[in-house]
Amino acid sequence: MMRGKGWLFLFVFSFTISVADLSLSADKVVLKIGTLAPEGSTWVKTFRDINQELEQKTGNQINIRIFPGGILGDEEDMLRKIKVGQIQGGFFTGGGLGLIFKDIKILAIPFLFENYNEADTLMTKMGSFFEKGVWDNNFKVMGWGESGFIYLLSKQPIKNAADLRKGKVWIWEDTAIGRSVFKELGVNAIPLGIPDVLVSLQTGMIDTVYASPAAAISMQWFTRVSFMTDVPLSYSVGAVVLQKSAFEKIPASLRGVVEEVFQRHLALLKQNVRKENQKAIGVLTKQGIKLVPLPVKEVKELQALCLKGVDTLGEEVFSKKTLAEIKAFLKTLRKEN
Repeated sequence: MMRGKGWLFLFVFSFTISVADLSLSADKVVLKIGTLAPEGSTWVKTFRDINQELEQKTGNQINIRIFPGGILGDEEDMLRKIKVGQIQGGFFTGGGLGLIFKDIKILAIPFLFENYNEADTLMTKMGSFFEKGVWDNNFKVMGWGESGFIYLLSKQPIKNAADLRKGKVWIWEDTAIGRSVFKELGVNAIPLGIPDVLVSLQTGMIDTVYASPAAAISMQWFTRVSFMTDVPLSYSVGAVVLQKSAFEKIPASLRGVVEEVFQRHLALLKQNVRKENQKAIGVLTKQGIKLVPLPVKEVKELQALCLKGVDTLGEEVFSKKTLAEIKAFLKTLRKEN
């Protein structure tokens, strides 16, 4: 009789533990993610697709709630909201990522890359280095993306550095690299957050901006400019990051699934963004935007001035050792190609 009661006790105990484990595993993890990308854009559509797949693959345990269009403020504002727990992560460009790990700022240096192959090859080599730097600063890279190559868009044609000096040029977040480069170019730039740019173009506070062709369309900036300088100014990397503590709240058994879904969709997003940017250039020209070619001499002058400005920066902005390593790698890659 005691033996039967003992088995009954073990059965009830095991059942209770199983129910408790089931209840614990069924706790839903909601990841609130901010982005400057507007509603309806490829970036936001990608987040919707990620959320749908995560719900299916995790039995609705992992959900994403996206806050698009800069409604949470600029990237620095989003970082502050992450740190106080209002949101768990965001899609950040190089500027925002550089606030987490300073060496990522190097990727945004004007004229650093000549084409996508160079950017891709460098990220293959150094992606893990950047991810470790982000992790060491209490964030987790869920996957890399991009906005693509950035171009100058303006109300007046910009053919050289002298034309740029005449403009009322916008600068995003008044970053150290931006300040040093524009100072060397002799440009008194006007710092504004992304949400303020369109209104400032409308009022005439600024007349020159920079963005990828697709972003210029999605944010409606193209409606207030007439020209696009037909030489890429810089490359805009991007990544989805979560606060480390938020990532660790994802059940360990599901982390691999969540990472795989993010990385696969963001890799596809990168390819789609490149196609959209190429298509967007055609759309811009059809809308009356004139492409302004730059002679090789003028491009080299801009390159030299930009690099001279970057060379004035100290170690507090980014590691000079990392910059030297990247420059050496790109130099070797160009010789090989």
